[in-house]
Amino acid sequence: MKTSLAERVLPVAFLTSLDRILEANNKRRASHPGTVCSLETRRERRLILRRCFAELWEIGFRLKRPGALGDRHIQALATRWYEEGLVVASWHNRISILRTFSEWIQKPGMVRDVQDYFQGIDTTRVTAAQTNRAWQPNGVMPEDVIEQARQLDERLALYLELQFEFGLRVKESIEMRPAHCLVESGKAIEIYEGTKGGRLRRVDILNDDQRRVFDMARDVAARTRSGRLRWNDLTWRQAQRRFYYQMNKLGITRKQLGITAHGLRHGYAQDRYRDLTGQPPPLMVGEGKLIDRDAHHQAGIQVARDLGHGRPGVSTSYYGTHGHSLRKS
Repeated sequence: MKTSLAERVLPVAFLTSLDRILEANNKRRASHPGTVCSLETRRERRLILRRCFAELWEIGFRLKRPGALGDRHIQALATRWYEEGLVVASWHNRISILRTFSEWIQKPGMVRDVQDYFQGIDTTRVTAAQTNRAWQPNGVMPEDVIEQARQLDERLALYLELQFEFGLRVKESIEMRPAHCLVESGKAIEIYEGTKGGRLRRVDILNDDQRRVFDMARDVAARTRSGRLRWNDLTWRQAQRRFYYQMNKLGITRKQLGITAHGLRHGYAQDRYRDLTGQPPPLMVGEGKLIDRDAHHQAGIQVARDLGHGRPGVSTSYYGTHGHSLRKS
């Protein structure tokens, strides 16, 4: 069985001590300590922290206990990440997790801002999309792939249709319980199962295609014991592996066709932006086009809500930004 770097280099006693700290603190959200964070966030924190301490051990900082972590150790890690060519977004993510950990070990304020560890280096994260990740702009028609998927597996095709028509994440489409979703006399659905952080959101049903797909989802889920769309005999992790295995068979990977399942959410966001503003998404027109600032702003709010994001600014990571065109003269 393949072992992780942490399991290979860190002493058992150290890992046990780290696990105790995680057990006591990892369920809490960093921004709202009184609320519970998602299982995915907990898993990522655990993996990153174990990885960071293992890297420190390889560098030569063989800490006796996790609570001995100090600022010089963070600097050493940052230097290693830079030399290894780790992307800027990962710098931010790892520093953020280490900052949360420093709170757990009663060392608040120990972890500084990212730029303090990478002086003279551009640490700006590019949040607006620079490349179009939607399927159609990359020459792949969602309807064609969905039909191919249907020949392979009925549920696989249904997951893709839900992602295409409602902008759902992969996990949301697999974990959905349709019988619990319909609200407002059938005018919208509420998404909760499989969402990040268990955040509830509402997505309007705006056309016949959406209603057809949702009705199909209800019929399929009614045949399962749990009422979920997930394959009957699988856990979530097993279902996740089956989904991506089948997507690979269809060629839907970045390596094969230059796209992923997540690109269906990008396509939904871009279509929604077009419907709300009457204009193509920024990625398709670039800067310099005359636009309605208010319509652009309101569309960003709505698209973020549809996709389950708390910040309207996240919408630009799906369809780009008009950049200087939005600046007031």
